[in-house]
Amino acid sequence: FVCFVCVRICALLLSTVLFVTKINNIYCTWDFISSKFVDTYWFVIGVMFIMCLLLRLCLLLYFGCLNFVSFDLCKVVGFQWYWVYFLFGETTIFSNLILESDYLVGDMRLLQCNHVLTLLSLVIYKLWVSAVDVIHSFTLASLGIKVENRGGVMKLFYSHLIMQQYMGNVASYVGYYMD
Repeated sequence: FVCFVCVRICALLLSTVLFVTKINNIYCTWDFISSKFVDTYWFVIGVMFIMCLLLRLCLLLYFGCLNFVSFDLCKVVGFQWYWVYFLFGETTIFSNLILESDYLVGDMRLLQCNHVLTLLSLVIYKLWVSAVDVIHSFTLASLGIKVENRGGVMKLFYSHLIMQQYMGNVASYVGYYMD
């Protein structure tokens, strides 16, 4: 993808140079300040900049439809008392039913879980968030992700650049807006 964008930008720059140096077999100098082609030159540079922005926007907007863009799928399914994560084809169960005897002195109970979900840096993740029985709130506050979901699937795309442990919380609203 990066090579495609670089080749495209180089081709646009080359076409701009050829367009500015030779129009109707009339050669102009590279003194763009006094050249009569200064408006054309800056117009073409602006068009190239806008095309690069539009290309990036279209790739982000229609991300799931493209086959050449790779991402990892993370399925998040919320049940009444626990969450199930499917990542890389493996099943990991996050349960909030940790016994109080398992806690060490000084541990924060709200941030404890049985397993840790590790997301790699510089990887784009496609999150499928779904609730099976009641409304669930899936939050990773440090990443800016908050989803309140009931039955059905919501799709999110996310990529983070820094590898570190992120803290989040999960809640279920039992009896609130049940079908």
